[in-house]
Amino acid sequence: MRQLKALLPVLIFFTFYSHSFAQSSRSLQSLKQWAQTNRPPGYDSTLKDLSYTVGQDFHYLYPLYQLYRGEKYFRKYLGNTEYNTALSEAVSFCGDYSSALDYQKLNYDSTVDEVSLRQINKIMQGYKDLQHVDARKYISFLAKDYRVIMINEAHNKPLHRAFIITLLDALYRKGYHYLAMEMLNNYSNNSLTRLTPMTGHYCGEPVAGELVRTALDLGFKLVPYEDTLAYRHTARERDSIQALNIYKVIQSDPNSKVLVVAGYAHIAEKAMDEQYVPMGLAFKKISGIDPLTIDQTDMTEESEFAYGKAFYNAYVGRFGITSPSIALGGDGQPVNVTSSELYDLTVIHPPTEYKDLRPTWLGLNGRRQPFYIKPTNKSTFLVQAYYQIESFSSRPGQVVPADQSFNPTGKGNYLLFLRKGKYIIVFRDMQYKMLYTQHVEVS
Repeated sequence: MRQLKALLPVLIFFTFYSHSFAQSSRSLQSLKQWAQTNRPPGYDSTLKDLSYTVGQDFHYLYPLYQLYRGEKYFRKYLGNTEYNTALSEAVSFCGDYSSALDYQKLNYDSTVDEVSLRQINKIMQGYKDLQHVDARKYISFLAKDYRVIMINEAHNKPLHRAFIITLLDALYRKGYHYLAMEMLNNYSNNSLTRLTPMTGHYCGEPVAGELVRTALDLGFKLVPYEDTLAYRHTARERDSIQALNIYKVIQSDPNSKVLVVAGYAHIAEKAMDEQYVPMGLAFKKISGIDPLTIDQTDMTEESEFAYGKAFYNAYVGRFGITSPSIALGGDGQPVNVTSSELYDLTVIHPPTEYKDLRPTWLGLNGRRQPFYIKPTNKSTFLVQAYYQIESFSSRPGQVVPADQSFNPTGKGNYLLFLRKGKYIIVFRDMQYKMLYTQHVEVS
């Protein structure tokens, strides 16, 4: 009991630690109130599915209009859990990571009782001789021994895509020239050599857009592998078809090395029940190739459930994790700290630090820098930065912004994270009307 009492302050502190750097989004609350009391331009109450485009153009506020104004319908249609998840994803597309995490926390169906805290404390006390190494360097070191690396992501946490971006350069140099991603459009109308609305739904999220751009700039060939008939198939059938589509790359290019990005447990190498064989295991059976599987979802702030959150907070509290890390045991072998046997490695992400309401990991490990924008129109709600070179051939609605935010700082300006280069800044009001544009250069 003495150990538990000693641990409780740590657990309580780190329960709130990740949000001590950020404030609740007043802008998002204003948008919710406005959408519920006004009919947004172009709003179609008969549209029963969420839409991130209006016509052929991206509209990043439209799914929020739908979820706020049509809350009663979507809660009934999706269920409360999926409704909160949809809100979390929609908000993450707009660059408000803190609010995305807040919506995810609404799905916690229980609190962590004293018995569970005691169990977590026992696990923490049992960790002996652990050391933590740089996750990027360790993955790069292991890459030479594998033909296929699979890494997962949570769809509402662009942090995971930001981490993958920082792996690409080293992996490309080691021969990984194919990037297969679940998020890519696998229909005949896809766009795989240039980032457009047809590249894939999640590719419209700005960090995912940067992932696609970076991969193409390095020379990666993008490979879609989603089951195009998933709506007809069981989860097991879908994952098996995904695995087969990835294996076709190996068959067509015997010297190929492939980096695979998938959602959540699709990359698992073991079945969680008899009815479901995840894509990672299916690929292993079909190809005879043992992939290096890397989980990011278990040890990232704000788990999918309350116990996971408490476990994560206790772990980073004890070991002081400040950068993406891999845990190694006394024998130098990787340790899966959650005791899961589904993956080879677990990346332990540190709690997010914020600068003027934006996550600092948006800097992409030094690839981008903070850049402040001061609007001159008081009606400004959303500020978007578009690469000038992409905007010459397409109108703003056809281009994925490099970054965007609807959260002004206390001084009334907006913080964006941008690479060096020329941009067109678009200022929009709450109705998503373009107020004006501004050309800037980041040097």
